[in-house]
Amino acid sequence: MPMTISLEDPVKTEFAEVCAEIGMSASTAFNIFAKAVIRERRIPFELSADSSYEQQRHAYERRVNEGLWRGYQQVLEGKTHSLDEVIAERERREKAGSNA
Repeated sequence: MPMTISLEDPVKTEFAEVCAEIGMSASTAFNIFAKAVIRERRIPFELSADSSYEQQRHAYERRVNEGLWRGYQQVLEGKTHSLDEVIAERERREKAGSNA
């Protein structure tokens, strides 16, 4: 079924150029977008009205959560260190930094 989408001329031109660089038509790109929306039942990218501060806070929270997840995965894989090993490594790095 045909669908008409309205875009401002500069947006339409640049979008078509980028699609051509990728090797597809604008129509194909919109079909890919529509199928992703259907498959994921959401817009397949983040939409936000957050202020710059909020964006930075969310980015920080994501990094913290990713770090926690990596740590959890290391525990599951048995890649852990004792507190003494962690302290010794920190002291080694501090000493190496003060000698630089």
